[in-house]
Amino acid sequence: MSVCRVFRSISWSARPALLTFRSSNTSIESLALGCQLSQQRSFASTSRRHSTGPPAQHDFTHEETSYEPVEDDQGFGRIRWSLRRRPGDGAEIAQVWICNARRANSVGSALLRSLTKVLAQLASREGLRVVVLSSEGPAGTDSATATATATATPTFCGGANVREMGAIGSPEEARRFITAVHDACKALRDMPVLTVASIHGLTLGAGVELAASCDFRYATKVSAFSMPEVVLGIPSVVQARLLANIIGWQRTKEMVYFARRVDAETAARWGLVDAVYDTVEDLDVARVELTTRTIVAMGPQAMRAQKRLVRIWEETDLQGGVEAGIEEFANMWKDGGSEPKEYMGPFLQRR
Repeated sequence: MSVCRVFRSISWSARPALLTFRSSNTSIESLALGCQLSQQRSFASTSRRHSTGPPAQHDFTHEETSYEPVEDDQGFGRIRWSLRRRPGDGAEIAQVWICNARRANSVGSALLRSLTKVLAQLASREGLRVVVLSSEGPAGTDSATATATATATPTFCGGANVREMGAIGSPEEARRFITAVHDACKALRDMPVLTVASIHGLTLGAGVELAASCDFRYATKVSAFSMPEVVLGIPSVVQARLLANIIGWQRTKEMVYFARRVDAETAARWGLVDAVYDTVEDLDVARVELTTRTIVAMGPQAMRAQKRLVRIWEETDLQGGVEAGIEEFANMWKDGGSEPKEYMGPFLQRR
């Protein structure tokens, strides 16, 4: 197979990595490329999967959509989620929406508990491959597909509910409230599969923390990010700590000390977001591409192992990370190596 044919057949989002490919056919890069292309062929017809057109969603059938009820709602929003399942191998893509557009998609403790509950339910699904976190648009629509002509200022998440915080009367109540923020962020961090924040609009405080808890963050160019807690007389806490891992300490200080608002382009330069798109339509195409073509083309157990390993790398020293990697690698053969054999097989057959 020529390099040009390989380039045409690989997924759109994987192409930048191919530009650095210069090794021989016996390299690990060649092995990975061959395995990925083989898996893509098995997921759909060759002509559809290798086309250079926009990503097709019809591989995944709509399975279910549900609103998670929020106790004592009082108009403080709710969580909506949906699942798409691919016939054949049962791979699932989940999308979760913060639905509180009337209050700039702010998150109160009840909504956060519902989010934590939904994420826990999704985490238990064996076929799950990826979770996308989105929010409701200004007219009650998905903010990742809302029309670009909407007059209302888009908001991905307006942060923690200030009205609820203003009613806090004791350290115990404050602890319960902020623990709800922490639990929702931790549920995202602890998902056994990759998580993607699909961001359209202003993202404040707890919204930044939720996004930072995801593995990847895609945003539209109108998006902006701020940690305004000190303006409200409180510190930035819990998963705000992740910011230093993502953008470094000095930029984190700018955000939490001065409540600096960071536009999307700056956020991309800093590494706070992974990519910026001109329109919500472009963002939606990128999200579909990443989830339906790229992530699900990888070995599902290998991806879960890699996610566990990256978490260990983030929180341990070099030697601990190396030792954990040896164990994860060895564990891929606990059942005789069914997944490595399946994904390496087509490459080895071509040899």
